[in-house]
Amino acid sequence: MPFFITLTMFLLLFNPALKADTLNYFDSDFCTGYLEGTRQNPGLWKHCCLEHDLYFWAGGSKKDRSMSDKRLKACVVSTGQKFHAQLIFLGVHLGSLSPFKIRSKQWGNGWTDRQAYKKLSEQETAELIHFLEISHPELDEKLKISFFNQLKSRLD
Repeated sequence: MPFFITLTMFLLLFNPALKADTLNYFDSDFCTGYLEGTRQNPGLWKHCCLEHDLYFWAGGSKKDRSMSDKRLKACVVSTGQKFHAQLIFLGVHLGSLSPFKIRSKQWGNGWTDRQAYKKLSEQETAELIHFLEISHPELDEKLKISFFNQLKSRLD
């Protein structure tokens, strides 16, 4: 009998399929290695990169990744900077093709142990929203609402 209890405990504790994913703290370096605005307006599209970093932190399906990259491009275009939007979009796309990955820059980097390009569940979405509400009250309310609504719309 003690053998079966020990075996059961071992399987529960060390089975990766039963291991719950946990969230890493959200952090942004904004436009990773690229300008965040023009000389005249240094932070012009910085908010676009912050939003994109939020989506990268959350992760999701390949379709979600593609939509995130397109949102980034559209956001930068909305600042009147189509040329920079094209370069940023190209850089993000080329980065996704690189065989060298930096964990903190990968899609879904908010999760410690989660398969990349997997659709977020309702529970994971709720966990992301709750985590950000608690850990980042300083984030712009409009950005949070937009981000939360986008995450929820992915569930449909």
